[in-house]
Amino acid sequence: MPRIVGVVAVLPFLVACAGGNRPAPEAASSGQRLNLTPAQSQLIDSGVKQMVESQDARLSAVTATRHPGKPGVHVCGFVSKKNASGKDGPDLPFYIELREADGKPVAERGQVGSDPSKLSKVNFVCRHNR
Repeated sequence: MPRIVGVVAVLPFLVACAGGNRPAPEAASSGQRLNLTPAQSQLIDSGVKQMVESQDARLSAVTATRHPGKPGVHVCGFVSKKNASGKDGPDLPFYIELREADGKPVAERGQVGSDPSKLSKVNFVCRHNR
């Protein structure tokens, strides 16, 4: 019986410590939506087209966010390109990071595609852009 009383006495203290003053994970990682400048949009467009190796690819549903404590702008959306028979292919999800190098915007890190490994990474990075 004394052991149960001891656990019950410590339990409120442990619960209080576990809660702390930390924000909820979603609140801590939510980002601020941004409007891309024409120069940034062009850079994103050319970066994604380079990733899918098609200059006639079309981007859609493009969103951009900046996250506290993380560098750059995270851009997400969909890209479609024509297949070998000249018909529009499926919309492929993408993300790309827009950063600065030597005072100029650079879009060099990203992922595009719908296979499971690429899709899981795109979904993780873009979870706050939806």
